[in-house]
Amino acid sequence: MPNMLRLPKLALLATFALTIIAYMSGLHGPLVFDDGPNLEPINDWLHGHVSWVSVVFDNESGVLGRSLSMASFVVNVALLGPNAWGLKAGNLLIHLINGCLVFVLFCRLIKHGVLVANTDRTSMWPAWFGASVWLLHPLLASTVLYVVQRMAMLSALFTLLAMLAYLRGRSALNEGKRPLAYALLALAVPLCTVLATLSKENGILAPALCALLELIVFSPSPGQRRNWLSKAFVGLALIAPALTAIVATLAQFPLVVGGYAGRPFTLTERLLTETRVLWDYVGDLLVPSGSHLGFYHDDFPVSHGLFAPPTTALAIICWIAAITFAWRLRNMIPGLALGLGIFLVGHALESTVFPLMLYFEHRNYLPGIGGVWAILSIVVFCADGVRGRLRHASFVFSIAACILILVLAAGTSVRASVWADSRTMTAEALLTHPNSRSARLDSIREALDSNPPAFDGARADADWLRRSSEPNTKRMGTIERVLVDCLANGTVDAALVREMFEGTPGPFEEELLHVFEQVSDGVASHACAGLSPTQLADGLAEMLDRWEPLPGHGSNWRLRFRAANLYMASDRNADAIQQGRLAYGKGAVPTNTAIMIAGMLLYAGDTAGATQILDKVEPKLRPSDKLAREIVLDDRKKIREAKVEAETK
Repeated sequence: MPNMLRLPKLALLATFALTIIAYMSGLHGPLVFDDGPNLEPINDWLHGHVSWVSVVFDNESGVLGRSLSMASFVVNVALLGPNAWGLKAGNLLIHLINGCLVFVLFCRLIKHGVLVANTDRTSMWPAWFGASVWLLHPLLASTVLYVVQRMAMLSALFTLLAMLAYLRGRSALNEGKRPLAYALLALAVPLCTVLATLSKENGILAPALCALLELIVFSPSPGQRRNWLSKAFVGLALIAPALTAIVATLAQFPLVVGGYAGRPFTLTERLLTETRVLWDYVGDLLVPSGSHLGFYHDDFPVSHGLFAPPTTALAIICWIAAITFAWRLRNMIPGLALGLGIFLVGHALESTVFPLMLYFEHRNYLPGIGGVWAILSIVVFCADGVRGRLRHASFVFSIAACILILVLAAGTSVRASVWADSRTMTAEALLTHPNSRSARLDSIREALDSNPPAFDGARADADWLRRSSEPNTKRMGTIERVLVDCLANGTVDAALVREMFEGTPGPFEEELLHVFEQVSDGVASHACAGLSPTQLADGLAEMLDRWEPLPGHGSNWRLRFRAANLYMASDRNADAIQQGRLAYGKGAVPTNTAIMIAGMLLYAGDTAGATQILDKVEPKLRPSDKLAREIVLDDRKKIREAKVEAETK
């Protein structure tokens, strides 16, 4: 085996070099999308406002905080500085490490005969080819160059380690090496699962993926029965979580269904749509067309029923057929069953019941390993079938493999060059996804941030949104048009202002919230005839009074807080206090926001309200929250001074 591995290992080094070259231009690109908000704690740490402990353990991303990913950002910034290049270079390094682990995993699977039955178990060239395809696939460019997707990449890293530990431990158990087997199965696999989950919640799928290995790789020989421990592990790690998810969904568990209040689709619509989305991912793995790849996929049509569109029913039938086909051929092409299983299980969290956006390329980072393995197994099966009939078959296959690797590298290089500039990304998105609302909104931002601002282009995109039949999209277009007119002309049509607030908002989507916040910033910083800060605050307050959001819904307190600040800027302190108290509500706001609300109430003269909030917030602060503690102490001092002043009058 060592001699058979030497050349593929050297070839893998060449793949690494090719990967670095392909991604080089993208490393110089800016932070994009939600990189800034997610990395804001890093800036606070660099300015001495919080300690690294607070950055790592106080993060609110995901359910568990993703502390390991945040720790990696701290180390990355400490070594390479806070610029985007260093952070993206860190992502590329993790991608290369993951590529090495994928190669090792594929080698182990080939050794176990889990590619194609009766094929050569000593040749590791298929492992090199599969790992190279995965490393250089253009579909993954948006993961590697999107800094905060470090979380998905680290989760994949530890999940791969868990799978490798399981393979080695299970083999050791069969070989009678019980101490090694127990150490790997009882210690290494659980530890890697915890580390993967602390990187991103997808890591919780590691045991299920190990159960797939148990089911396919360690299937009993014909005539033998599966060991009861093996059955128990498959049941607990693979079947039980699926049943739990089904029960939680049917029982309307808040963690599953709560977030749908802010989505333009229902749980049923999401489940139906994802059957088509998954086939779209498969298509991108097979034929990574540049015009189809990218970040903007919010224009993907929602499935409103089995036949709306009809491809929904077709997608479901095809998935049933594919799973049945792969299972029936598991003895002949075991790689197909295992690869398809890894692909589907890898999507089990982000592409099923949870109220996430419908389509994101980065969700394929780990599942793509299974997709590549399944495709590779079919290719090897077909190649073995024609090998005896084709002269110089090995030479032909080698040339074809190298050509494909170079084509993928070129495709990834093109994708990286697009990610090197945010304007290029937006311009390409408008060409390939002209119906993308997010692309239009980002195009408006790019136009307004240009020097000089491209008001005509921004106005055209805003009007495009206004023509939408979807209420929230139309409202966003109106808000953007108001902002453009305010910045360009210093005046706003009264009819547009009424249109901005009229009616009752539908599901208060995150994008709608951002647009309201942007127009609030614009009006607060630029005098605008027809829309003063007071008028904007009145409009927000009246609209929110007509809308009954779920308790703690972010759009409620964030817009109330905006209205309060606008009132305070207009010296309408009583209204500011009212909106501030409504923003705080029952305290379901982030700690830093609560402190800001307390400071605003104090400034407006409501010392009692400020004291009440500070009394609840202060015990929650960590010793590492330096800036927050300083602000609270300063507010306490002002409250004492206000009391003394009131007593002396």
